[in-house]
Amino acid sequence: MKRKTFIHRLTLGTGGLLAVPSLSLMQGCEYRPTPRTTLSEADIPLLDEIGEAIIPTTADSPGAKAVNIGAYMLLMYQDCMPAEEQGIFLEGLNDLDARAAKTFSSAFESAKAEDKLALLQTLQVEAEAYYEEREGQEKIPPHYFQQLKSLTLSGYFTSEIGMTQAREYLPLPGKFEACIQYEKGTKVWAT
Repeated sequence: MKRKTFIHRLTLGTGGLLAVPSLSLMQGCEYRPTPRTTLSEADIPLLDEIGEAIIPTTADSPGAKAVNIGAYMLLMYQDCMPAEEQGIFLEGLNDLDARAAKTFSSAFESAKAEDKLALLQTLQVEAEAYYEEREGQEKIPPHYFQQLKSLTLSGYFTSEIGMTQAREYLPLPGKFEACIQYEKGTKVWAT
């Protein structure tokens, strides 16, 4: 073998060795969700982001992430949901994760706020259609987006922040007033 041929082949081989790892690194940048078999503390950041997209931080009050909504959802999932509803919730999170990967090429947590909102609005429309199709049935299993929304609302509005900053707080027992003057723009009462 001539020296020139040897150097040429060596260069091609070395270039191939450098290209193969870089190709795998490029493929590694694509987000591929791992299906969940159970919900754990590792899922709290995702649940926090979903809650924050449903109840975002505003100038008047902190959002759902400020009340650790993900930890609340995990607790409710583990301690209060029947096994059937746990399965629906878990499949729903896997579906949401897969949709985010397909739509944004990233995890839901990494997406822009307007993209998260658009995805959740799509899920809201699907949930409404789901319930319309099953109207009149005796027992309708919950749609997973309805579960996410219900947990977010109940967790947020029963928290200290939800009770005192998002609403007007009136501690009970208090005196009874049959008529209370309402002024436009007043927050909803929390008791």
